[in-house]
Amino acid sequence: KHVILGDNVYAMMITNGEKGNHALDKSECFESLGKLLIPKSNILFGNFPDGFVIDNQELVDFIEKKINEFKIDKIYTHSSQDRHQDHKNVSLAVSAAARKIPALLLYQSPSTLVNFEPHYFITLSNKILNQKIKALNCYKTQIDKGLDLGVMKSLAHVNGSKINAKYAEAFELNHLIVGGNYV
Repeated sequence: KHVILGDNVYAMMITNGEKGNHALDKSECFESLGKLLIPKSNILFGNFPDGFVIDNQELVDFIEKKINEFKIDKIYTHSSQDRHQDHKNVSLAVSAAARKIPALLLYQSPSTLVNFEPHYFITLSNKILNQKIKALNCYKTQIDKGLDLGVMKSLAHVNGSKINAKYAEAFELNHLIVGGNYV
């Protein structure tokens, strides 16, 4: 949605996914984000060791430097309610690094725990949902490991039902400031 609205969108991968059987040439990542209209020049890699991401000053500084360099004012990242240690630690580091920006939303992923508690929903049109599913379909290595795109679509349907919409994405709020006020 942000690209369609004319926003400059960046995607940051903290690791290269080498332990998770991701394509080492990053081709799945580039193809997937291309389907979401994110230019290759806006795809950033931290090159931290996959499976060993630590919420520490080095990671916080790396993320905060990119936030400042690209003048980021809204971030979507993993929820800390995630069973994958890298996702959890990235969420914590982003929370520290993004403390001065207006919006930090924490998304639901296949590895999010059941205690994920969303309070913010964004409706999805059929077109946008299908575009996101097509983007996820680029990750053949992850589909081979069990990523079920049907479940992803069902999740969007369940989230939509919570707000009287056909489809929606659900987010926990780390913080959201609108008009100078916390939401």
